[in-house]
Amino acid sequence: MDHTAKWGAVALLLGVPTSIALVNIAILLILVGWCLSGQFRWKWDVIRHNPITWPALLLFGLVLVGMAYTAAPRAYMGSYLYVYSKLPLMLLLLTLLHEPRWRHRALAAFAVGSLITVGSTYANIWWEVPWSDTNNQGFGVNHNVFNDYIAQGLALSFFTALAVVHALEGRSRAVKLGWSLVALVTVFSITHLLQGRTGQVVLLAMFLAMVLVAVPAVWRWRGLVAVLVLMVVLLGSSPLLRERIVSAVFEYTLYQSGGVVTTSIGARLDMWNNAIDMFLSSPLWGHGTGSYRLLSEQIYPDPSVCAVSCIHPHNQFLFFAAEFGLLGIVAYGWLIQRSLVSAFGMARRDRILLVAFLAILFVDSFINGPLWVTTERHFFASMLPLLMAGWRARTDATTA
Repeated sequence: MDHTAKWGAVALLLGVPTSIALVNIAILLILVGWCLSGQFRWKWDVIRHNPITWPALLLFGLVLVGMAYTAAPRAYMGSYLYVYSKLPLMLLLLTLLHEPRWRHRALAAFAVGSLITVGSTYANIWWEVPWSDTNNQGFGVNHNVFNDYIAQGLALSFFTALAVVHALEGRSRAVKLGWSLVALVTVFSITHLLQGRTGQVVLLAMFLAMVLVAVPAVWRWRGLVAVLVLMVVLLGSSPLLRERIVSAVFEYTLYQSGGVVTTSIGARLDMWNNAIDMFLSSPLWGHGTGSYRLLSEQIYPDPSVCAVSCIHPHNQFLFFAAEFGLLGIVAYGWLIQRSLVSAFGMARRDRILLVAFLAILFVDSFINGPLWVTTERHFFASMLPLLMAGWRARTDATTA
């Protein structure tokens, strides 16, 4: 049962960039195997000493307590419990990925899934790939494959960081060149073959964060300049990227002048303003679990607009602020802060990967719902414990 749960964790990381069905099967294997494998005293010892445990439990506790004072109907509660059940699942993964060999297998599974996604993205330029969500042949159009383009951009941005680390640590010139090529083609797929702006923004943030922790101080400013120059070159060579930037400026102007909420930027700006108002009306503990959806339904009577704007405000900080007030903001910030501080007690490789991941999570938290949206929360709720599981392993000689 223990091996069943651990292989379930590996399958989970394989499914993150490729298959929601595989993710669900993997979670079932994890839950059954974890519960039936015993060793609960050891598991609790691993869990309680990890830096992300108490922030994750605090967030989940706020969800449970928030059900007691919310005005939202009971029908909403089931979906909220299902979504935020990924928080305690993260703690189970800490025990399953405690050993280095299982972390390596899980990270390798994620790499395999990402390579399949990248390969399918490029194949989709010339052929109709049967398993692809889009079949838009040619350049200058969207080519997301297994997940929506935002989730694909997020996952592949971290895979780029993983490829860069492999290139830096390669023991031969061939290995270094091979992983460098993988990183380049992955970056190109994000900037030239995906229509979403999120992937490009988090990619830039991820590279800047990697430079800050991976490059010696004397070369750091050169590294930052090199990243910015690379992004300018990519901007100049990608019609899809330029079009998305121009449209973002236009949508922002349109909202400022007429309050238009039917565009991506306009909808976000309006949702953020409304979420801030919700927070200010109950700043300490918010309006309770599911309250954002209930209050938004009163603001957006148009069903087509509400289908987007009533679910979550496309900002994880404001989402927690509206529903759990200052306590929600503090809990979520604590989760990120504890992870970041832990990174600087890890080996160089682990530190680079964790900081790169946190840069992606932090930026995405301002423009999407990384712990709410299905495809995004699978990535974040599985990769964070994978990267954090190594923290205690470096300070405890008694790894299982």
